[in-house]
Amino acid sequence: MAAETILLITAVLLAWTYLLYPALVFTLAAFREKQKTINDKQQLKAATSLPFVSVIISIYNEEKVLGEKIRSMLASDYPAELTEFLVGSDASDDGTDEIMEKFEASETRIKYHMSPVRKGKAAMLNKLASMAKGNILIITDANVIFSPGTIRLLASGFASPRTGLCDATVIPSISPGHGVIRQETMYTRFETSLRRAEGESWGAMTGPYGGCYAVRRELFPEIPDNTLVDDLYVGLTVLRKGFDSFNVAEAAVTEDTQPDIASQFRRRVRIAAGSFQNLFRFGPFPSGKFKTSFAFFSHKVLRWFTPLFLTLFFMTTVILSGRSVLYFCLAAVQVILILLPAPDLMLEKSGRAIKPLRYVTQFLLMNAALAAGFVKAVRGIKNGIWEPTKRV
Repeated sequence: MAAETILLITAVLLAWTYLLYPALVFTLAAFREKQKTINDKQQLKAATSLPFVSVIISIYNEEKVLGEKIRSMLASDYPAELTEFLVGSDASDDGTDEIMEKFEASETRIKYHMSPVRKGKAAMLNKLASMAKGNILIITDANVIFSPGTIRLLASGFASPRTGLCDATVIPSISPGHGVIRQETMYTRFETSLRRAEGESWGAMTGPYGGCYAVRRELFPEIPDNTLVDDLYVGLTVLRKGFDSFNVAEAAVTEDTQPDIASQFRRRVRIAAGSFQNLFRFGPFPSGKFKTSFAFFSHKVLRWFTPLFLTLFFMTTVILSGRSVLYFCLAAVQVILILLPAPDLMLEKSGRAIKPLRYVTQFLLMNAALAAGFVKAVRGIKNGIWEPTKRV
């Protein structure tokens, strides 16, 4: 009886976070989209002035992509007199400093700060935010390339005084033909759609896209230096203060995706560790608003504990496998799925792949990364220094 109860509970929790909750949010968003469009038009008409925007970038050894990044920002269609670009190098030791010094010399809107000692991204964001003059801060990464309308569209998201944060929509910049790019692209699109639906349904997008998001200057917190996922920390702070958070679908940016499975795994371990770090800080219910805490718990917390739920589900089906054909088949299917990544990874070494296998591998590696990240967070995270993935 105990095993069957555990099996039922874990099955319900998995179904809720991956199927039922997304279905609920997408349904609510579809009903509210029309009214939201009407309200947005009224708010834009009421807005009499454009805000001053400070674009903030923390970089470390980004010589491969930095030139294209800066040029994409300077090509913005937002009024030049209402923008500034604050770039901070966290003790880069490649050609980053030379590239930025040339840009700073030729463009008065660019302010470049160099740290002689590496302290991590969070510490650099705090420093740059303290230098910013803008009413709106746009936090972005060096490998995220702006479209001409990115800044304008993100700034327009603050027409409502209830808006505390909004983020851009990422588009992969390279073809999904090898490695895990296809799987990463599919997952990113699903997550973006779900976060957008959360924002449209109840103004509670549970975590911004860290590559490019905008926040009101007065809401930007002092981020602890050892923070690994700064965007989630900022997003939860905004929600805790009672402000809305949502995705701006039209604010498109492009980002390169590292196809290497090992690199993606290390990246996901770091993100998982930072996610649990923020969970320990904010708790499973970070806001006094029911809808916000409900969204965070259903979308994030339950998803982060999927490795535990999968383990319990597998163990209980194994225990019950001798009682019925159904339980035996469930256990057998799970064993097969667990073993599938082995031949997939062997094929990967020879430059080949079977697409259905790659989706199974990606799902299991994502959850293995969550488990590894949980262990890392429990052991304690001493600093916020980490190595960015190699740029494509």
